Amino acid sequence: MHARFAPDRWLVLEVPKPDSEDLSGLIVEVLLAYSGRGVEERRGSLLAYLAEPSVSAEEVVREVVQELTAALGATPPPVSSRWQAHEAWEENWKQGFAPRRITARMVVSPTWERPDLEPGDVLITLDPGMAFGTSQHPTTRGALRLLEPRVAPGSRMADIGAGSGILAIAAGLLGASHVLAIESDPWSCIAARENAVLNRVEDRIEVEERQMGPSFRPGEGPFDGIAANIETQVLQTLLQGFRAGLRPGGWLILSGVLLHEADAMVKAAAVQGFDLEQVEREGDWWSAAFRATDDR
Repeated sequence: MHARFAPDRWLVLEVPKPDSEDLSGLIVEVLLAYSGRGVEERRGSLLAYLAEPSVSAEEVVREVVQELTAALGATPPPVSSRWQAHEAWEENWKQGFAPRRITARMVVSPTWERPDLEPGDVLITLDPGMAFGTSQHPTTRGALRLLEPRVAPGSRMADIGAGSGILAIAAGLLGASHVLAIESDPWSCIAARENAVLNRVEDRIEVEERQMGPSFRPGEGPFDGIAANIETQVLQTLLQGFRAGLRPGGWLILSGVLLHEADAMVKAAAVQGFDLEQVEREGDWWSAAFRATDDR
């Protein structure tokens, strides 16, 4: 569906997965910062896919090794690279995306499947293309589980780092009247807009291509809720902006946090006026819902 916007080939970075889950989590964070599209675990390795970069593959590998060395505080596992044609990447990616029931009534499915549904189910249909967010990753599932009980009919929400648009679309299907989906990657913006049309919520979702900064757009009214599924370091820099963009008593969902980073995230959120309300844990990943205090 998105082939006309795709690069001819992808640079695949591969790092052997350490036995230590903490080290694996740190490697995932570094790879996510380079790919922005998720990290795949396959046959004992962690794989990241980069749209054809402006520098050589060797230069990318050198930079990643430097970042991994700084993050791990030691010599990292070897980083290898190879080129993969877009067609091959697309077929590999599709093999890992199947219908999945996330909650008692929320089901996520790719466009090429027909999931089994029950009366009252909320179906999110996706063709993510090159965007992150298919419900196959624990961070997306955790955010969806926290989102479902918090979206009230007629509410206004922001989805930061929207990727495929999965959280924004879920909010629209759950009754939100307006969702601002902010995403810096142009291909992901294309995917999010097309997925909104697929789910017939395009009149409720506004996709904006830009980086999220310390504040929302000038004149933007306060939101009832904000969701962000991004790596931890980025989330921490955005907490002040999230607080400024929320009404008093509004909710905030943060995902993309590793378990060993959770305490620091809770403390950083408290400094900005957020009380921890609910936690979702799956594997090494931690997602949480917070409530903005009324005393600011």
